[in-house]
Amino acid sequence: MKALFFTLTLMAFSLSHSQKYDCASKTREYQEFLKTQDFNGSYQTWLEVSKKCPKESEIIYTDGLSILQYKIDNAANPEDKEKLVRNLLSLYEQFYKNFPKSVPDYEVKKAMALYNNHIEAESEILSLLESGFSKAGSEVKDANAIFTYFRLCHEKYKAGDAQYNANATLDRYALVNALLTNLQSFASANSNDYKTAQRAIDAMSKDLATCDNLEAYFEKNYSANIDSVAWLTSALTNMTNKCGAKPVFFKMAERVYSLQVSSQSAYFMAIATLKQKKFEESIKFYNQAAELETDNVKKAEIYYSLGTGLLANDLTKSKEALNKALLADPNMGRVYLFLAQQYANNANKCGKTAFEKKAIYTLAAQTVRKAVAIEPKLKATVDKMAAEFDAKGVTSTDIAKEKMKGKTLTLGCLINETITFPAK
Repeated sequence: MKALFFTLTLMAFSLSHSQKYDCASKTREYQEFLKTQDFNGSYQTWLEVSKKCPKESEIIYTDGLSILQYKIDNAANPEDKEKLVRNLLSLYEQFYKNFPKSVPDYEVKKAMALYNNHIEAESEILSLLESGFSKAGSEVKDANAIFTYFRLCHEKYKAGDAQYNANATLDRYALVNALLTNLQSFASANSNDYKTAQRAIDAMSKDLATCDNLEAYFEKNYSANIDSVAWLTSALTNMTNKCGAKPVFFKMAERVYSLQVSSQSAYFMAIATLKQKKFEESIKFYNQAAELETDNVKKAEIYYSLGTGLLANDLTKSKEALNKALLADPNMGRVYLFLAQQYANNANKCGKTAFEKKAIYTLAAQTVRKAVAIEPKLKATVDKMAAEFDAKGVTSTDIAKEKMKGKTLTLGCLINETITFPAK
């Protein structure tokens, strides 16, 4: 009897095991359809996989988003379309439940699925955006989502909604503006989208986000956030362009620098001291910001700002900063544009003879042409500047007359460069 029971149990286990759903095989099955863009052919098998294998792979969800979006775009009528959009929202929920680190901003994505597919659900969209930005705002990378969130909030403000009074709407403005500024700083492929969104938000909120309002807003909220590096950094980011000269900006810059010495806090101190005309201090903070910066593109930008700004009237120090910018980012062609113009500006001052003055213009032409080799988009500017410098530079007749064919000439003064003339 025991032997019979054991045999029946073993058979039942074997049967159950043989009937187990093969997630990997079924995934490959529907993906064969996707290879030929046959979304309809893939749908039923994908649907099975999504229900029976929810934890198998993130691919099931990323594939599903594409499949459902195709079906939404090709829905027969508005009712079918909305039903499919709701299925898409459920898929985002399931995606977040099983792979939360992959879609921390799933509520924002749900909101934009409704918005982009033109589902009339504005209150639901705004509610999802409010929750999504509150929980995972720093994870949002979609410029349109950021703009849409602020636009809907601003419309509520303009309509007199008490929940979206001036102070509350400035909360949202501070959030989205800081977010867009940070996203741009990474020089991503979407940088232009972030700039466009930021310009649109600034234009929309010009009557609300004035320098005076921002000053009052951050002054009012300063005490409650005095120990928050994140809040102070966001506040300073929002005020840098419009209100860098305000006392509250300097107060916040000093505070965040005292809490955390970093490239960013040093940069805020550089701006603050610059606005106060404390130029030597500002130079010190710019240099510190650049030295502490680990991102080479950002490091180069800081050195470029210093070399073309505070140090622009001191060619020796300006060149030092600009060379550091090039060392950090060898693709920064505009450095050569600035250097070339500086050489030309100092031709009369540094050229001891008429020939040396012309040679400096030739050096400027040679320098500016270096820019186009690393940044082709600068070609039009380079060509124009080079032509102007060449017109004032040495000619073959000048070189022959001075017996400088094939020879080099060291140009001292502030320039400290050597130029070699052609042998023929």
